[in-house]
Amino acid sequence: MREYNDLSELTADIVKHPMSLLFVKMANCGVCDATFEKTKELLQSYPQVPFMVASIEKLPSLSGEFLLFTAPTILLFREGKEVFRQSRIVVFGELERSIQLWGESL
Repeated sequence: MREYNDLSELTADIVKHPMSLLFVKMANCGVCDATFEKTKELLQSYPQVPFMVASIEKLPSLSGEFLLFTAPTILLFREGKEVFRQSRIVVFGELERSIQLWGESL
């Protein structure tokens, strides 16, 4: 897991990896904290998927770059393109199916 404070570093890493997951959070957000822990636990089964974390407060340009309107938001990227997005209420079964589906050809 890596936390980003620079948008150019984040976008470069998204493009660099065949598949990656970006978790966007906010401070003082109970839903963000609970979802973060469940996401971290899920990704332990998928070590090939880098876990990237960014905070809206530390990196406000995230909102414009990825069209984010709320947190938590989970974005799954395959070869630099967004292939899955969920915000606020995350259905972890759908997230895991997407990781499996998009990760099959890695």
